[in-house]
Amino acid sequence: MSRNQLLATLVQDSSGDITLDRLDKLVDNTIEPETLNMAVDVDSAGHGADWKWSWKPTTLPYARENITMLAQNEVPVYKSGTYSLINFAAFRMRDSATQTHKMNLKSIDEPGLSNLVDWVTYDSGNFTFEGVTGDSSTRAQRLSWSVPASYTIPALNTSTTNYNLGAVSGAYVHTGTQSGQNAAIQLRRGNTYNFVLDATTVGHPFYLSTDDGTGYITNNYVSEYLHGVTNSRGTNGTVTFVVPDSAPSTMTYQCGVHSAMRGNITIKDLKTDSNGSGEDTVYFQHSQEGHATPAPVKAVPTIVGQMCLTFDAAKGKYVPQDLREYMEKTTSFTAKIREEIKAQSVDSDKTLGLLRTKNILDNSNVFTASSGLDSAKVTSLVQTSVIDSDYVATKLGFTNAASSTIQKEQNTTFVQDGALTVAAGTARWYSPRSIQITKIRSHVSVAPAGSTLNMDLKKNGVSIQTFTISASSTTSVNTDLTHNINEGDYLTVDITQIGASTAGSNLNVVLSYK
Repeated sequence: MSRNQLLATLVQDSSGDITLDRLDKLVDNTIEPETLNMAVDVDSAGHGADWKWSWKPTTLPYARENITMLAQNEVPVYKSGTYSLINFAAFRMRDSATQTHKMNLKSIDEPGLSNLVDWVTYDSGNFTFEGVTGDSSTRAQRLSWSVPASYTIPALNTSTTNYNLGAVSGAYVHTGTQSGQNAAIQLRRGNTYNFVLDATTVGHPFYLSTDDGTGYITNNYVSEYLHGVTNSRGTNGTVTFVVPDSAPSTMTYQCGVHSAMRGNITIKDLKTDSNGSGEDTVYFQHSQEGHATPAPVKAVPTIVGQMCLTFDAAKGKYVPQDLREYMEKTTSFTAKIREEIKAQSVDSDKTLGLLRTKNILDNSNVFTASSGLDSAKVTSLVQTSVIDSDYVATKLGFTNAASSTIQKEQNTTFVQDGALTVAAGTARWYSPRSIQITKIRSHVSVAPAGSTLNMDLKKNGVSIQTFTISASSTTSVNTDLTHNINEGDYLTVDITQIGASTAGSNLNVVLSYK
């Protein structure tokens, strides 16, 4: 028996006959489009670092569980759905991350800013999201969009991508679009790719090959691929590859005189991807290669089990409703659940006995039925590493007998995009309370060359700490600092010297404080 046949047994006209027409007038079994707020952050280094996702559960048909800072193999979006995504990694770095990560929604997985999905609007501001950034207001990028009810595969545009290459012993080194030594890259037929060779590649003739390295012979350029290639075997300047439709699916880039200097190339058609279920896929994508999460575009779900029918006065019909939503909207139902919880609540004496039996707490004064948790006793446990001090400090903020606060480190970030210049910092960060600066971590995407990159941290316009990034380096860390900052003081960062031959680009300065 079908769903309509089953429901129709409940509806009869005046003659006693069952009519589906009357059923349709009484019941609207369509599922409302999804409305979902999400957040992402990045807490590790590398172009391929995972986006860490957070969202609250939605209604049952969309089957999303409550998650906080978890990597996802895919993040589906649903037709007619309305979404907001806060990207906290766009302007700051956390944990071991070494660069900021802005995000775009793209029709295909590729670097750069071509082929953006046209549903999305982008803005920035200060946002909060429960469980992310310590629930504090943080500058972030926001993506907002509504998925069309009928998704049409767009016509894709060809694009040009630069791969910046240097050389070290045994490897080509990528910076910019890709990162790492002899890194694998993905190309699209019809696109143009410039392999930009710097001064360190002199003596390393660069060419493309259909050989996987097994047939390599020094100076013989085995299986060299020339179709669409300009300046093959170049040792500086630019080797350009306009990928023809006939290009094979796999190739390599190779040094003509060093067999170890080789990276794999995968070549795909310039078209959107479809998963095994026939759903078109778009991508949450960093502007650099390899940092993407697929987003299959799914149809609005149909009615699933564990749903109920409730009367919608606005529609004048019965509509399917998730049981969680039913509970939230039905005061008497919620009150009854609370009564049952209270009636079946755990006895405090039994709870204390369990804690002692399991050796969770070995001091009867730590937890008592009359006074609850004793903060001084808990602090003592924290100090003796019986429990996780960071967790306790974050969740409870206990103080010890000497009123010394258990503190958790936080960060704020200064950003200077593009090629660096000597300049006084204009962006001010005002301290929300009395804090102590403990560490400065600095990073650039392009290293300074010819001289160090020098910076100056100022409090209320007065220098309190100078710090540098060495020539040819991209990162520096200053630790064990003890700069006290009062509530309302402001901090700025000056750039007092740039690299003599290469200035350095895209500076991030992360101040850690407690």
